[in-house]
Amino acid sequence: MDIRLALMTGVDIPIPSCRLVVHQPSIKEISMIGETDFFVGAQCLTIEKSMHIKDESLLSTTSNFQIFMTIMTEQEQKDKKKNTLALLELIFPNDKIVFTPRALLINRKDENIIIDENNFEDLQEVFQQMFCLSAAGQQAFNPANEAARKIAEKLMRGRQRVAAQRQAEEGGNGSILSQYLSVISVALHIPLQQVAELTMYQLYDLIERYSLYTNWDLDIRSRLAGGKPESKPDNWMKIIH
Repeated sequence: MDIRLALMTGVDIPIPSCRLVVHQPSIKEISMIGETDFFVGAQCLTIEKSMHIKDESLLSTTSNFQIFMTIMTEQEQKDKKKNTLALLELIFPNDKIVFTPRALLINRKDENIIIDENNFEDLQEVFQQMFCLSAAGQQAFNPANEAARKIAEKLMRGRQRVAAQRQAEEGGNGSILSQYLSVISVALHIPLQQVAELTMYQLYDLIERYSLYTNWDLDIRSRLAGGKPESKPDNWMKIIH
């Protein structure tokens, strides 16, 4: 199912294989549980087994759902379970969420919808796109062998160091979503409260599109002023999804 237009318009998304309809939370709704807790919950829901299991034989017999349920049932991970539950309650606002030892139950009126190994990855596919994690998150590296895995782990550690350095340069623990809301509100002259109603997918799309536009506009202005830039910027209207 092609959900690109649904993601862009922010409508609820049906997942027939799960008999569910997923609500795309707005940034305003996400702020109700907090940005940090949101990202923890999103990472748990989109967990990728290849970044947690190194043994190839074990990797072939383990599913993403098994890793997910292990995290949800371990006492040491209770904070992650709490964050995941809070996010699921945003995604399924009219349903009751229940964890059992073997499955995730979504109670809708008099019906229990079971999420298990058979349909969990269908949910994950939608979540990865909704939360813009498919390109930048843990699934960005899917190592085919041990050597590739080591390279992936180094890249992930490198990303963490860069993120920490950037955070220090910008003056501490800032909120990336707050920053994006502010940027879009000022750049596009849209009231902040209106921008806060955007979904995460819509917000990230506007940030990327605006960046493409500013690079293109700067290049045009430079050439009109007699400059000769060495490279040409991407077409700001290109397809980015």
